[in-house]
Amino acid sequence: MLQQTFIWGAFCLAVFGLCLWRPRAGRIFLGVFFILMALGVNVVFALVDPDGFARLGTDAPLLAPYEWVFAHVVTRAPVAFGLLVAAFEITVGVLLIRGGRWTGWGLVGGIAFLVVISPLGPWTLPNLIMVAALGVLLWHRRMTKAPATAVRRDGERA
Repeated sequence: MLQQTFIWGAFCLAVFGLCLWRPRAGRIFLGVFFILMALGVNVVFALVDPDGFARLGTDAPLLAPYEWVFAHVVTRAPVAFGLLVAAFEITVGVLLIRGGRWTGWGLVGGIAFLVVISPLGPWTLPNLIMVAALGVLLWHRRMTKAPATAVRRDGERA
């Protein structure tokens, strides 16, 4: 488990570096990554091993409420829960890839998702590095957005 955490941490650091170095490439990479994780992990895991999917939050959660939620909520419908999580991840991924005015929602959604799943266990703690990468992209987006043109009360441009 420790080796897995270090490998995941190194990957997250590399993504963080990409987002600093090439924000647009980092945004697109993360969009594709969210979609691949949704399809390759959550959908497959929920369909192939629903009980294992439910155990994700009960094996070694870092916060007690996670164990309760997974034991009493997720276990009732792990496939449905897994597919909902995957749908959210796909939405985040599409918003990140597409760019434009909805990108901010994709960045905020990705940050929220990763913060929520980080306490699942020690192996998910490097997610917080990826949260920082998404934060860099959000900051970069705010810094490079064109300022709104000021309009006076009488409707004339300032």
